[in-house]
Amino acid sequence: MTRDRDVRIAVGRTVPLWTLRAAGVVVSAASFFLIPVPYAILVVVLAAIGAVVPATFTTWAAIAVLALAQLGQPLDARASLFVVVVHLLHVIGGLQLALPWTGRLQVRALVSPARRWLTLQVPAQVLLVLALLARGLPLHGLLPAGAVAVATAVGIVAMVVLVRALAARR
Repeated sequence: MTRDRDVRIAVGRTVPLWTLRAAGVVVSAASFFLIPVPYAILVVVLAAIGAVVPATFTTWAAIAVLALAQLGQPLDARASLFVVVVHLLHVIGGLQLALPWTGRLQVRALVSPARRWLTLQVPAQVLLVLALLARGLPLHGLLPAGAVAVATAVGIVAMVVLVRALAARR
């Protein structure tokens, strides 16, 4: 029996796991374009704490601050970036909880979370664009508020069903 001390395992492209934590802080920095400065600073600080100690769930506190601060802002094209940032922080926060600080992550392992992110992001962005377009139209007499609520609920249920169906295929 021979021993080979130079065993190599090919795993494909990898990134250090700490870059995932840094990505959460970088994504949270986009809040400076979305909300006033004192709140944006708080969002970045909370995301940084969540990157260092994910079990504190402060990444989700950052999302909550971002959402609450967004309520005071006018609804415009920045809302699209808001949806992207909030959803990315959620996905990155979940990955931070599941993965350790050290080690390497195969880039291929991020394909599935990215696919799920896009599966929800595309319809959400389309719905947002439709809402922005409809906001400028005189629809008050054409659509009762109940119809808008029902249409929104149907859209949300459709996205959940789509994600569940994709998850069941695995």
